[in-house]
Amino acid sequence: MRVKHKKEWLLVLCSAIAGIVAAVWLSKSNPDLPVLVIRLDVASLILLIGIILSIQLSIHFRRTERIQKQYESIIEDELTEHRQFLRRLDHELKNPLSAITTRIATINNTVSHESSDEEPEEPERPQDQIKEIQQMVFQIDEQTRRIKRLISDLRKLSELETCTLELTAVDPNPILEQCYQDLKSHPAYCNKKILLSIPNTPWALPKIRVDEDLIYIVLHNLLDNAVKYTREGDTIELRAHELHDQVVIEVADSGIGIPEDEITSIGNELYRAKNSRGIPGNGLGLSIVKTIVKRLNGEFNLRSKDGAGTVVSVQLPKFGGE
Repeated sequence: MRVKHKKEWLLVLCSAIAGIVAAVWLSKSNPDLPVLVIRLDVASLILLIGIILSIQLSIHFRRTERIQKQYESIIEDELTEHRQFLRRLDHELKNPLSAITTRIATINNTVSHESSDEEPEEPERPQDQIKEIQQMVFQIDEQTRRIKRLISDLRKLSELETCTLELTAVDPNPILEQCYQDLKSHPAYCNKKILLSIPNTPWALPKIRVDEDLIYIVLHNLLDNAVKYTREGDTIELRAHELHDQVVIEVADSGIGIPEDEITSIGNELYRAKNSRGIPGNGLGLSIVKTIVKRLNGEFNLRSKDGAGTVVSVQLPKFGGE
């Protein structure tokens, strides 16, 4: 907005200078210019000034109103996103807390029933009841860990938006190789086809200007999502290429994909596609990726087809010295 005002004032200043130059040139080149005299009474002069001021005020008020509407629209969009985030957060916390409450109530009832039993003939609990209680304690522990992970990811997301970054020249080739080897050697992923595609001829990928720790987080989250939303026998491909002054890193998979009407919402905090319900996760992985990419002056893009798979691409700027 300030740039726009500067341009307007520059235009006014240029017009004034042009008028002064034209007047000086005319007076010098033709000193016998005819004199134009306009007689105007005071009342007419005041009326003219009033009209000019009215026009200027009208233009000013319209411009102010237009700017105010733009600000209100931006604020309303942010409030809407915030309300949606709070609803999703409420949903993510309500389920594990309800499960914990239910399990604790069941354990309390079991213990109370046994303690009030008037036939203490068998001092030890039956084996099946012990296993049942152990199972409920295990479920409580799982739900507690889920809440801790959610809180940890929310804290991480908040810190990433404000922390100071140390951007250096980083070679992406060994990082991609390491991520590929870690994924391929993991015993839980042996039933999926893992591929790596990065150029080596006629030259390898150039260095990128990033924070090395954060680029690991980006790749880890993208690959974790690809593994999570693929089935046995599906393919996951980690690939990269050079594009003008950027390096493009992509994680593609032949997994469950995303419904077309939900693609624009993917990456919002705690949002999860309908076809991913039942798969462990809290919807913060891509939010963290998007935040990091934005802080690294990069671009994030997601393409997907329901039932066919997903491609997530991250464009990061090359190091200036390349």
